[in-house]
Amino acid sequence: MKKHIGFVAVFLILGVTALQAQPNSSWETLNQTAKRHLINLINIDTSHPEPQELDAARYIYKEFNKHHIDWDIFRPDKKHANLLARIKGSNPHEKPLLLISHLDTAPAAEGWTFPPLRATEKNGNIYGLGSTDAKNYTAIYLTLLTWLKSQDIKPTRDIIFLATSGEEVGSATGLQWLGDTHWQQIAPGYAINEGGGIIHNETTDIVFAEASTKMYMDIKVTAHGTGVHSSMPVDDNAVYLLSQALAKIANFTPPARLTPPARTFFKAIAPLQDEDGQTTIHFLLNGSEQNQQSAAQVMALDPFFRTQLQDTLNPTILSASKDAGATIEEASALINARLLPGSDPDKLVEQLQALFTPQDNISLEIVERPQLPFPQPMDGTDPLFKSISRTAEKLMPGSITVPGLSPASGDNEFLRKLGVITYGLGPEMDPLTENRTHVADEFISEHDFYNQLKFVAGVVFDFAYGQDLLPLADEPDSTEEPDTVAKNQTTK
Repeated sequence: MKKHIGFVAVFLILGVTALQAQPNSSWETLNQTAKRHLINLINIDTSHPEPQELDAARYIYKEFNKHHIDWDIFRPDKKHANLLARIKGSNPHEKPLLLISHLDTAPAAEGWTFPPLRATEKNGNIYGLGSTDAKNYTAIYLTLLTWLKSQDIKPTRDIIFLATSGEEVGSATGLQWLGDTHWQQIAPGYAINEGGGIIHNETTDIVFAEASTKMYMDIKVTAHGTGVHSSMPVDDNAVYLLSQALAKIANFTPPARLTPPARTFFKAIAPLQDEDGQTTIHFLLNGSEQNQQSAAQVMALDPFFRTQLQDTLNPTILSASKDAGATIEEASALINARLLPGSDPDKLVEQLQALFTPQDNISLEIVERPQLPFPQPMDGTDPLFKSISRTAEKLMPGSITVPGLSPASGDNEFLRKLGVITYGLGPEMDPLTENRTHVADEFISEHDFYNQLKFVAGVVFDFAYGQDLLPLADEPDSTEEPDTVAKNQTTK
C-alpha cells in the first residue's frame, strides 16, 4: 500500500477485486461472446485520421439482424456512422436507459510490440487498439443487448444501444451532431458510458462512478526569437526561450479548489485512512482557507489527488525548425489543460501570462476552449446511481460507491448538457501504473473484461428489470490464452 505523508493513496492500489466464485455456464457463454465481439471489433480499423466506422457499424448491425433487433444508422457524411438500436420496455413512463460507446479510436501510438489493428491474446490479456477505449464497452453492450433480446422478459424501461462517431476528435460527427439533429429519436433519461473504475483497497473496494469530468482546453505557448543560420549563435534562440517558458509553467501551481464530487470522494475515503490521513482530509474538508490549501498541497503529491483538487497542465506537442541548418523565429508548445468544473479558462491564461515579462518574448493563445456553461455534476441521489450501488454491493460486499470527478473528458459532458443523468463505469485498472489508454500495447486483461461485463450487466438488470437475470456471484474459470494473433471470429 502506497502512502504519501500520512495518508493512504488508495487510488493507486487499483487491482484485482474479489469477484470470484464458481463457474456458471450462462456467464461463461456471455463472456465468450463478448470476447469474440471485442476481438472482431479490434480487427476493424477505426483509428484516426480515417476511421472505418461504417465497417464497425456493419459488423454490429449484422449481429442485431441475427437476433431480430431493429436498428437505425445515422451518417452526417459518407465517412462517418452512428448506430442506434432499442429494446422496448413495458412502461412508457419510465425514462429509457442508454448504453453508449464510440466506434472510433485514437491513432496508434509509436512503440507497439503487438499489431495495434489485430487483436492478440497473450498471458490472459487482449492487446489491440481500442481494447480499453472503447471497443470493450461496445462489445459488452452488444453482447448484453442480443442476450436480453433472446430472453422472454420485457424490461420495465427501454434499453438503448448507441455507438457513436468521432468521440476522439470532439464528437462533431457523433454525439454533438446527434444532439442537434436526431435527439428526439433517441431521448434517453439515463446513460452509462465509459469512465470511472473499480479501486481495490486492502480493506474496502471503491466503485468510482464518474459523475463529472474536467474541462478540456489547449493553450499554445509561442516563443519569439531570431531566425538565423545554425552556425550563428544568438541569445534569443526561440527554442531556448521556449524551454525557459516551459520551466516556469512546470513550476506554476494553480490554487486548489474543492468541487462537490471531490468533496464526496474524499469524505468517502476518509474512514479508510490512518490517523494522519484522516486529519489531513479533515483540514481539507472543514478547515480554514489556509488549512485547506495546506492540506491540498500535501495531498497533491499524489498525482490522482492532484487532478481532483487543481487545474492541471501538460505539454504535449512541440514545434520548431525542421531544418538542422537553421534556427527559426518561433518555437511553440501545445499545453493541454484540464480544468476543474467552474474554473475560468481566461483567468488561467492570465495567470500563465503573468509569469512572463515583455522581454521574455512569450505569447499565449487558447487553441481549444471549454464549451461553457459546463454541466452540473451528478450528485448520486438518482435511481441509476442507486442501482450502481446495489450492484456493487452484490459483487463486492462492503464496497463503497462514490460519484467521482474524472480527470479526462468525453461524451458524458454532452449527455449531461442534454439533460441525461449519466455515469461512467469502467473496468479495474490503475490510472497511473497501468493506464493503458492511448498508449502503445493497449490491452485489457480477460479478468478485468469479464468483471466489467458482469458489473454493467448487473446494473442493467437492476435498473431496467428490477431483478438479477443471472446470479451475479458466479464466475467462469480463468484460463491463460496462448500467444497468438487472434483471427476474426465472425464466421465461427
